Amino acid sequence: MSLEILTKDKVQVQDHVEDWSQAITEASQPLLEQDYIETGYVDAMINSVKELGPYIVIAPDIAIAHARPDDNVNKVGLSLLKLNHAINFAEDSHYASLIFVLSATDSTSHLGVLQSLAGVLGNQAVVKQLLDSKDSDEIIEIIKEND
Repeated sequence: MSLEILTKDKVQVQDHVEDWSQAITEASQPLLEQDYIETGYVDAMINSVKELGPYIVIAPDIAIAHARPDDNVNKVGLSLLKLNHAINFAEDSHYASLIFVLSATDSTSHLGVLQSLAGVLGNQAVVKQLLDSKDSDEIIEIIKEND
């Protein structure tokens, strides 16, 4: 499974959100609406950050929200919220504008998606293109070209 699961209907572009928990909630909406996840998974992601800190911010400007696979996950999914104004996940140290939500049904089914995502996000030029993008069509095109 590759980044083909990140479709236009799972990508949102917003100017800003109030805080990091709203960023996770907003980024999760397409997966909730399409029955990939239940609301309990959103709560689990937020609670993980509260308990463990901003570990989901994997690089400057990039967060990958996730939680342990459980009954709140119906299928492997990936969504993206791109913010025009970065949100802080910790005290002035962990900012992100690209907030991905990854849902996993078990400990291995999502690894192909994660590997593909790491490949794309490991390229600083691609990350800059994503940060500069204006809409979901542009984001999907950038990801398709680099997956």
